Amino acid sequence: MSLATCLALACAPSQEAARVELPVVVDASRLVDATTDLGWSIHLETARIATGDLEFTIQGEMHALARLWDLLVPPAVAHPGHYAGGDVTGALPGSFVLDWIVGDGDELGRAELLAGNYHGCNIAFRRADELPADDPLAGHTAQFVGTASKDGQELAFAAVLDLDLGAAVIGAPFDLDIDEASAGTLGVQLRLRDDTSGAALFDGVDFAALDPGAGTPVSIGPGDPAHNLVRRALQSHVFYTVAPL
Repeated sequence: MSLATCLALACAPSQEAARVELPVVVDASRLVDATTDLGWSIHLETARIATGDLEFTIQGEMHALARLWDLLVPPAVAHPGHYAGGDVTGALPGSFVLDWIVGDGDELGRAELLAGNYHGCNIAFRRADELPADDPLAGHTAQFVGTASKDGQELAFAAVLDLDLGAAVIGAPFDLDIDEASAGTLGVQLRLRDDTSGAALFDGVDFAALDPGAGTPVSIGPGDPAHNLVRRALQSHVFYTVAPL
């Protein structure tokens, strides 16, 4: 079925349901050092997350557009719902490794969105099973390497995180009014601390208690209590933003 036919079937005459494609890139501009609730200043040298589809949500009485999206996008890609108070009317399907250090500025692809006032983005997590076995992220969801500093003590650390199948960020801020004339680029941003709530990604992790000594980096991995703390935080929408660049 053609786009024009879908529009005619799904939309009232007064509705404009233009389809827009915008490039989506990794944007590290918000990834700056931050202090946790226990006073550790976190600096990252590696920040990688394996994701699946990115879905963009619209608020308001837009159910006709959501039905149109069902027609335009195969069911395996589209997951229309009421995430964060909105319907999914845009998506960038695929499997990605978002790298906010080495890959800052890398294009993930072109998202397809119906015109409207967007307010949220859903980010599906996955395991990076396609990576070579010697890659620390292989088989995992996220990898963070950096230093934690407090009271003159600096500890190197490395963390690999596993998230459950189906885990996702729901409703990451994405505030943009899109119409048929929209252009530019969308940046997926990660932050270590949310200024509004004061929450930090590594809150609750006492790096000194985890220090093995002898200059060996602190290790955080599946099964560790610290892993569970960071894993839960990683799913919070407050640490992500999608913003026009």
